[in-house]
Amino acid sequence: MFSEFLLLATAHVFAVASPGADFALVLKNTLRSGKSAGLATAIGVGLGILVHMAYTLFGVAILLSQSEILFRIVKYSGAIYLLWLGYQCFSSRSSKENDNNHSELITLSFFKAVRQGFVVNVLNPKVTLFFVALFTTIVSVTTPLWVQIIYAIWLSVYTMLWFALVAWGFSRKSVLIWYRTHGHYIDWVMGGFLVLIAARLLT
Repeated sequence: MFSEFLLLATAHVFAVASPGADFALVLKNTLRSGKSAGLATAIGVGLGILVHMAYTLFGVAILLSQSEILFRIVKYSGAIYLLWLGYQCFSSRSSKENDNNHSELITLSFFKAVRQGFVVNVLNPKVTLFFVALFTTIVSVTTPLWVQIIYAIWLSVYTMLWFALVAWGFSRKSVLIWYRTHGHYIDWVMGGFLVLIAARLLT
């Protein structure tokens, strides 16, 4: 079972490290609202992983992956939410330009940041398909359920830790000072990235 866990954890490490909607959201919230917002977003993403793991362990993920209607509902819901977040990035630039003040971080409550991270992760169908593929190819059907639950907890905790590290790195004083001067450009880039991910989901 250790070799099984090692394969599972290694695949997950590379998947989490690749840029995607989760990374973009953690980065956006950290740069715009500070380290605490980034950490809260990381927690939300990790909690979202638990949702994916829950329905994967009970076979619902296979149903979702094989049902075109259910899959489209999840996919379109996720794309719409990403488009909304992207729109917020674009609109925030105008407000910054109007009052010519880049020195203040935008307030984002802990629970709102957690919710954003949770929703973006849960509504990402690529995460669903990833865990379906991961568990069907690596985890044996003879692996006890309690062991699989331990796998799920580890994947969730590691995801939180990874994105917490991202939030910590991008919340350094030098990074924030630079962002407060050039933040409107970053907002546009992040907004465009979120819209691009949404477009890929739709197509």
